[in-house]
Amino acid sequence: MSKYLLKGGTVVTFVQGGEDKPHVYEADVLVEGNTITRIEDDIQPGADVEVIDARNKWITPGFVDTHRHPVMTVLRASHGEHVQASLTPGEVEIGTLAGYLEALHSGVTTVLDHFNAAHTPAHADAALRATLASGARAIWAPARQSAPTRVFPSPEFAQEAESEKWQRAKLKEWGADGGKLRPDGRVTLGLSYDNSWVGSMETHREWIAYARANSVAIITAHVGYGPVIRSWRDAGLLGPDVVFSHCNGLADADAPDHEDWAALMASGTAIGATPVGELGMSYGTTVALDALKRGVKVGLGADSNSVNGGDMFGPMRFALQWARAREHAHTHTHGQKAPLHLPFAAADAFRLATVGGADALGLAHAVGTVEVGKRADLLLFDADSVALAGAADPVRAIVGHASAADVDTVFVDGEILKRGGGSERWPEDRLEDLWKQWYETNGPLTF
Repeated sequence: MSKYLLKGGTVVTFVQGGEDKPHVYEADVLVEGNTITRIEDDIQPGADVEVIDARNKWITPGFVDTHRHPVMTVLRASHGEHVQASLTPGEVEIGTLAGYLEALHSGVTTVLDHFNAAHTPAHADAALRATLASGARAIWAPARQSAPTRVFPSPEFAQEAESEKWQRAKLKEWGADGGKLRPDGRVTLGLSYDNSWVGSMETHREWIAYARANSVAIITAHVGYGPVIRSWRDAGLLGPDVVFSHCNGLADADAPDHEDWAALMASGTAIGATPVGELGMSYGTTVALDALKRGVKVGLGADSNSVNGGDMFGPMRFALQWARAREHAHTHTHGQKAPLHLPFAAADAFRLATVGGADALGLAHAVGTVEVGKRADLLLFDADSVALAGAADPVRAIVGHASAADVDTVFVDGEILKRGGGSERWPEDRLEDLWKQWYETNGPLTF
């Protein structure tokens, strides 16, 4: 069992179920195996403990991403979702691995992976292999859908019956060990379900019941506008194991008792907001801080790595800045007096990226805060970096100034995956060997 003592650092964390302000204090943190076992002043290490110098470091929880498509990294800077159906299993595998490694490099330790390229069993197996190999904590959620066999002049899904059959069989196989896809539970089974806009609701109710019976931890679906929330409510499908991504239509649901907001609140259904992707792809207004203000479970996500970067610094900043801009526009338009203080704080964005996301995914008992008994999903920020040196407030600095370059060390489940700014599990020579093997087998990537 590995043991690490993070010595002399500054802990920056919320407390699960505690007050709305983050705690910032100096302490040592002891990690034994996959668990945080002590947080105290001046812990003396045993002979079998590796001491990590955390002086001038901020010790934070790892970031939790509630909506991401790691596979789309293989289409980076192209937004090539219209050609996603043409990806080979090999392209799926290398794209998924690259997506997770980008996440880990920037301090994202937990990902709800909305894997919508599960076109064949080979595609699904390739994505799962890459997910397991990355070392990340993940809820791997393959999509219950088939690839389009025709896009123009109108979409056609001629392989739907065949896809539904194998996906049902694989879901049962994947869920056989209580949904654990790694023996230690670091990767668990989810389901992406974007089909509820076609076919009968009874069919969807049966499928989701089947998923829950086969140990699916989280069911996730894209929701933009329209009646999806109410249709799921009326079908009895909402619950604390459901995460709806985006939900931009709720930005116009201003009434305090609006039925969509009320349905989410009453059922414990969560939102995975992706401010960078939502604004960049013109989905509409992001509702992350609206949800937080209403008490609806909500976290942040990077969304599609083909469109934007895979860190959580962008989503934190965009959520905060967009919410403040909306408040200012409302105040200005209605001739109101500007408030003494800004309505949302950096701490709100930090909450969304840590304990808020953990709560949205049903993982707040295990991750999202730096507390004794929690899993050791931890980050060490270099507080002496060019971007962070001299910062008066670590929370404001992380939200407003930090980048992946400032993340010195990343722990997931007590395993060091990044140290000194470089990958431990996937060093550069190993990645080069993987790329060379790919290139010699398949040639350059072409789309």
